[in-house]
Amino acid sequence: MMTLFLKTLADLKEPAILWRLFVPLLAAIVLVSLMGYGFFGVFLLSDVFTQSPAVTEFYAWSSQAEQTIGAIPLVGGVLLWTLGIVVAVIAGVLGLLLGSYLILLFAMIITGFMTDSLVKAVHDKHYPHTAYHGHGSMLGMLWKMLKFGLLLLLLFLVTIPMLFIPLINVVWFGLLGFVFFRYALVLDVGQVILPKKQFIKLQPLTNWTPTLTLAGFFGLSLMPLFSLFAPVLAVIALAHYFFDALSQQPQPLVDACVNKVSD
Repeated sequence: MMTLFLKTLADLKEPAILWRLFVPLLAAIVLVSLMGYGFFGVFLLSDVFTQSPAVTEFYAWSSQAEQTIGAIPLVGGVLLWTLGIVVAVIAGVLGLLLGSYLILLFAMIITGFMTDSLVKAVHDKHYPHTAYHGHGSMLGMLWKMLKFGLLLLLLFLVTIPMLFIPLINVVWFGLLGFVFFRYALVLDVGQVILPKKQFIKLQPLTNWTPTLTLAGFFGLSLMPLFSLFAPVLAVIALAHYFFDALSQQPQPLVDACVNKVSD
């Protein structure tokens, strides 16, 4: 695991890789600027939103509910305080998870367009004598990611009551995010580099070297700003891991696997 980290960090001095590291950051700055000046700056502060019937009714309902609960003798104030704490905790957890996940997902989408070029940069620098052909198709990969993402979303909805359990809520929903992060990146990079037979052998979650390495990068993604760089670093690390595995196979065997998949 540490070897992959060191190889990844060492590659950051390569111009072909270094400039790609900042592409998600630049894209995020443009997107946030457009949203800030457009959607949030105009729409949410305009009378169209603030004076809409739905918004005014919500504020009226929440005010009435607060007054009703507060009027309950003895326990009204305690109930309001307790509800406030519960809402604050849930909103905080959801805000942290959804915010970090949305930024990470955005960075993963941007990085997905650069996977081929990142893999090629790693290959040309470190593994020029290792031929690679990959397998599968872009549509097939997107369909697999969509199905897996919907399955995790369903699991998230079923386990929403766990939001009320401190610490466990962060660990559980963080684990769901990591599982998708790992699945998507392993599938993306693996299809570019490996023949199908070898990919199936190396993709399981119990393959601890890539799993622990990606867990480290996913942990970085939970920190502000680092989530924009984590997918690029993960792609570089996986490229090293898969090329190392591919280079250890006899070249005739690699070619045979590729030909078998193409047939």
